[in-house]
Amino acid sequence: MQMKKFKSKYIIGILFICIIAFFFGSVCYRTYRAQRYFDYGEENVNTSQTEAPAEAVAAKWESDYPFGEYKFEPSVKTETADTETVQETATEGSRYLSLVNKFKDSIDYYTTRLLPLRMKYVEANALFCKTVGMKTVSGTDSVVVMKNGYLTFDNSKPEDATAQAESVEWFEKIMKEKGIDFLYVQYPTKEHEGDGQLPDGVLDAANGTADSLISGLKKRNVNYFDMRDALGKKGGDWYANFFKTDHHWKPETGVWAAGQITERLNSDFGYSLDTSVGNLNNYNVSVYEKYFLGAQGRVVTLSYADPEDISLIYPKKATKLTVQYNKDEPTEGNFEDVIFNKEYLNNTDYYNYSSYSAYLNGNKDLTKITNGNCKNGKKLLIIGDSYNKCVAPYLAETFEQTVLLDRRYFDGSVIDYIDKMKPDAVIIAYTATLIGSTEGHNSTFNFE
Repeated sequence: MQMKKFKSKYIIGILFICIIAFFFGSVCYRTYRAQRYFDYGEENVNTSQTEAPAEAVAAKWESDYPFGEYKFEPSVKTETADTETVQETATEGSRYLSLVNKFKDSIDYYTTRLLPLRMKYVEANALFCKTVGMKTVSGTDSVVVMKNGYLTFDNSKPEDATAQAESVEWFEKIMKEKGIDFLYVQYPTKEHEGDGQLPDGVLDAANGTADSLISGLKKRNVNYFDMRDALGKKGGDWYANFFKTDHHWKPETGVWAAGQITERLNSDFGYSLDTSVGNLNNYNVSVYEKYFLGAQGRVVTLSYADPEDISLIYPKKATKLTVQYNKDEPTEGNFEDVIFNKEYLNNTDYYNYSSYSAYLNGNKDLTKITNGNCKNGKKLLIIGDSYNKCVAPYLAETFEQTVLLDRRYFDGSVIDYIDKMKPDAVIIAYTATLIGSTEGHNSTFNFE
């Protein structure tokens, strides 16, 4: 009897030690994943991410580019997804709430997104949704399966963009005062307006919001370029311009867009920019087959979606560029060596790598490209989102200096940056899902 009791205690002790070891092993594994895949999931950008992620909001630029006299006051207040992270002067209560939310997000990150075998559970959920014919798959962001098989994020409803139109008008007036040419560019979304590809009951919120903005700009005589119209006239299948599993357009479409923008700048401001930058025949195209699973594909997982091809496109002619990200040391070289970061190209770990980030090394606050072979003295500033990562490099071929500023991460004064950069032209270029708040210095439509 004593021997049986001893064996029972021994077995219980071994089990207890195994449980403790598994727990600490799990913690170590999750810590490793957090450091190894520090950007895991950051490409899942829906309309909710019109503001910067919480960790990107810490002041980094205001001391270099302080705010001055310019202050935009909209006639209509806009809502922000996470007010406490974007308030310029937060109360003690909101600071406390911000810390609580940060702690909550950290707990959620380690207990869910870094859970061992998590993706197996997510894949099982996606497979169930596919089996029963569900057209909406819930995840980091809910994803809708369109009738043609393309994926898109589930937006709620179109929003009134009066405040955003006022903000652009306000900014344009300041640019005119400074003698700087200005153009607002409305990038298209994957959803082709009015084509009926969305499932019944799902609204085309993105295009509805963009329509509201363009209507407001037209009413205020703001200089704008609605690229949705241009893409419609391009011909061919609208959806072939976009990734099937991602919200971004393809790099080939980005090349085309660069040509469209140079044509518009020439016609509006009398420039003599090389419009052949938009001709794909002038480039080498390296296709990486099945290397890309987009943000929407990562939500529905490989159980629902298949990886797709992505191209790295670089000029056939000799190039000499200098690229600087944020405050890092500049890098010099030819186009393909400094524009692309091939470490993001991975066809074995689709959930932790986004091949789209190979362009301009992912999302950065500031990306400065200097063209050593272009001596026209022209400088271009683009205020925009990640759609520009495969547009700015090709525009940089015809400008001596091109800067991409992402307002979600750059929290300094845009106007002070412009005063110091002294660009010839400023473009605001957003896709419709990034038409966000005007309040707070990490909001996409705040240009103070």
